[in-house]
Amino acid sequence: MNAELRAALLRRAERDQAARQEAAAERRAIRRDPGTEETSFAAVDADNLPWLVQVIADFGWPGRTLVGADGAHAAWLLAQHADADRAFQRQCLDLLAPAAAAGEATGAELAYLTDRVLLAEGRPQEYGTQAAARDGRWVPRALRDPAAVDERRAAVSLGPIAGYLDRIAADYGPPRPAVLRCPQCGTDIEFWPPDENKELQVRCGQCGQTVNIRSSAASPGRYGA
Repeated sequence: MNAELRAALLRRAERDQAARQEAAAERRAIRRDPGTEETSFAAVDADNLPWLVQVIADFGWPGRTLVGADGAHAAWLLAQHADADRAFQRQCLDLLAPAAAAGEATGAELAYLTDRVLLAEGRPQEYGTQAAARDGRWVPRALRDPAAVDERRAAVSLGPIAGYLDRIAADYGPPRPAVLRCPQCGTDIEFWPPDENKELQVRCGQCGQTVNIRSSAASPGRYGA
């Protein structure tokens, strides 16, 4: 085992989670404009990304044999949050699939990264691990063959989708609309964020100003480890 690499992965994963927990606490306390919560962990992700790129170049996928189960999980977490480089994230998925088949990673890790990459590529997810806020409740984002999702989830040791969404609601509470300040009159405009990379036009009820909003993976109302 590469103890030095394992320790570095664990440190970086700890920073990743601390930054996201801080962002989640802020999000629960106040309503924020679309995408602003991203800045609280963007610096952590920006630092982790080139480091992980170099790790993959030097070692290939850091699986359990190389860095232990916790180190391998940390590597998956950093790849899961490498949204700034979608081509690299796809590369990680292509490496993770054979690693999971060989017991070097878990099926659940493969499922989460699969969904992340598919949605980024404009395709529906397979396992429903990525959720969105819609009309006061958590629902899976674009999902292929929803009727068979629990069967697919069971194959990678994930529980039923209904229980997963219930846990999100228990941990984060019912979702609230995002809030945008009208650039014309300063009135708060509430709205449910659109699907990723799609646009929504909202209208200020006070002055009639219209604002176009383009959602991203990190916009409010998104959940997915």
